Amino acid sequence: MKNIFIILLIIISKNLFSQTSETRYDTCSALQQYQGEWRYENGNDTIRIYLRFYRNYSQNFDLISDDLIGWHEYKKGNVIIESNYQYRFMQLPYNYDGDSLQNNLFSILMGLGGCNTAANKLWGSITDYNQNKENHNIIATLNSGGTIMNWKQEHREGWGYLTGSTGMTLPKQFTLIKQ
Repeated sequence: MKNIFIILLIIISKNLFSQTSETRYDTCSALQQYQGEWRYENGNDTIRIYLRFYRNYSQNFDLISDDLIGWHEYKKGNVIIESNYQYRFMQLPYNYDGDSLQNNLFSILMGLGGCNTAANKLWGSITDYNQNKENHNIIATLNSGGTIMNWKQEHREGWGYLTGSTGMTLPKQFTLIKQ
């Protein structure tokens, strides 16, 4: 009887204390094709985006996820309008809960919708530093060759009502070429 009680206690305690984290791994290795430097040029406008693979161990959200984080630079001629590009080779934190985003260490956070649905499509957000650090939604689609990325971003209607923001610094839609 004592042995049965001990076995039941072990089973119950194992179930109570087992890790319950949600995991979202890139099981199809689709994120790697997005890594690296991307560039858009149109007249005087130049946009550079740098994306890196990142496995986040989020303690605040009890989540382990494979994501892309990124940095961007927007120039008109030789004048930098917005940039955190200098941080693109920084040592990545264990998790990005709070400080990394708030301290402008990276401005882009993206993930897959899933391997079965659309491995050539990313969803995420970008921080617009010139518009009170608003986050804009991103959908990025990759061509079959992995060399051209169509970037679309938007924000909700009425966004900026309390902040005084008037729109988006980057164009709403542009095409990036892998460098």
